[in-house]
Amino acid sequence: MRDITDLMNAYRECSRNLWNVYFSSRENIGGALDSFGQIRDLLFTALVVDQLFYEGSAEGNDIPPPALRVVPDGRSLILISRASGPGSSGYWDAEKDMVVGPDEITLAFLEYFDFGQTPIMDFRYCRCKILSFPGRIEYKGREALLEALRVKIFHDEEHDDDPR
Repeated sequence: MRDITDLMNAYRECSRNLWNVYFSSRENIGGALDSFGQIRDLLFTALVVDQLFYEGSAEGNDIPPPALRVVPDGRSLILISRASGPGSSGYWDAEKDMVVGPDEITLAFLEYFDFGQTPIMDFRYCRCKILSFPGRIEYKGREALLEALRVKIFHDEEHDDDPR
């Protein structure tokens, strides 16, 4: 696995700056959020995906998103989504004050996340999907948040054909 933490931090900083300086003060905030979401996808492709090597069998537009793994940098606080049905609002309190280490959990990167989107975004958290959590198997498949400054992000080339 290749450590791409610096690459991801550059993307995070570019996204933050773009939103906070150019989009956050627009009168039509809903439209700004929609436009920014599309731009953010393009930024991710240009600043991260285009810098990664793909060795799978797919070609062109069929290439799946890269398999990005989030690894806690030491023991880190993790917020896990509460079990809920479709259409329910998200709560991140499945277990209070849970701490995990780098060898205890396997996480797939989904996006940078903030609880509030206006007026500014810091992208304080990495929103992840729990792929494996042997100590707490009931959490497999749920989403989790870890502080972006307390993780390392790796490109898992071996699993690019099945990123999550």
